Amino acid sequence: MRKKTNAHGRPALAIDELQTVNLGTARHWIRVRGTGTSNPPLLLMQLGPGLPIINEAHRFERLLALEDAFTVVYWDQRGTGLSLRDASNRSNVNVAHMVADTVSMLETLRDRFGAAPLVAGFSFGATFAAYAAVQRPDLVSALIAVGMDVDIAAAETNAYAFALRTARERGNRRAARQLEKIGPPPHPGLKEFTTRLRWVANFGGLATNANYNATARALLVSLARSHDYSPADVIRTLRGVWASQAALVPELAATDLVRTMPRVEVPIVMVQGRLDQVAPGEAAQRFYDALEAPSKQLVWFEQSAHTPHLEEPERFRDLVMMTRTSRIADRWVQ
Repeated sequence: MRKKTNAHGRPALAIDELQTVNLGTARHWIRVRGTGTSNPPLLLMQLGPGLPIINEAHRFERLLALEDAFTVVYWDQRGTGLSLRDASNRSNVNVAHMVADTVSMLETLRDRFGAAPLVAGFSFGATFAAYAAVQRPDLVSALIAVGMDVDIAAAETNAYAFALRTARERGNRRAARQLEKIGPPPHPGLKEFTTRLRWVANFGGLATNANYNATARALLVSLARSHDYSPADVIRTLRGVWASQAALVPELAATDLVRTMPRVEVPIVMVQGRLDQVAPGEAAQRFYDALEAPSKQLVWFEQSAHTPHLEEPERFRDLVMMTRTSRIADRWVQ
């Protein structure tokens, strides 16, 4: 019998469900998708702080097609997206609760699917996933850490220097004036954080294929087009981005995994964009060199900044598939 295919010629989804899960006393929303009911679980943890991911499900499938080999779980974490429907997720947005939620989610998925999931975390999603893996390595089969936030003080210094240097080199007086006004890091305030991020993004240090306004516009469009988000959900989601950043940015400023995370007890693959100015490669290399793990790889994406999974999606998909079978080839390491 001929298998059903979707509009892109790939196997049709056998699972595509919006579900709720109880994590502690709060209810969270996930979308579970896959072409087969026996594929291993893959949990995706979004970058941020504050960004949802359920709205990205169709774009991720189109670019990465991870649903062909995994049961993919898209999770709107505390303070983000659909999980803001539960008022409990609008408060206590801090690192301890984000990590505790992650451990609870991993337990839920392990119990549901009968296997510890593979976890792919992006930016701070990777950092939260790593914290959870340190606490409960039995709940993670392997961790793929993409653009992982390792050393925030070093990252802020790098991002600010990059933005100001580029502004001056390009003769962008507006950018230089705004950056000079906020001064060098630390930038604990949300206004200063946003100003720095805006110009880093506009100069290609966040993504090579989108500036700050294009990224913000893409978020709004994906939310508006998603069948999962009502107009009220969209409003809560956008407010949640700002609220989560205001709550988490000052606390996360002290992050230094080189000092505080000497070992993880799960296999880890670090994916690093060579052009990343948000989570710079120098910090990733230092963390990788110091880290003890059952197995570890640092994979450089030469044409990417902070989002290699979206900038070089075919290569990222191949890497995830190879991680699934525990066969990371030497050709990935540069």
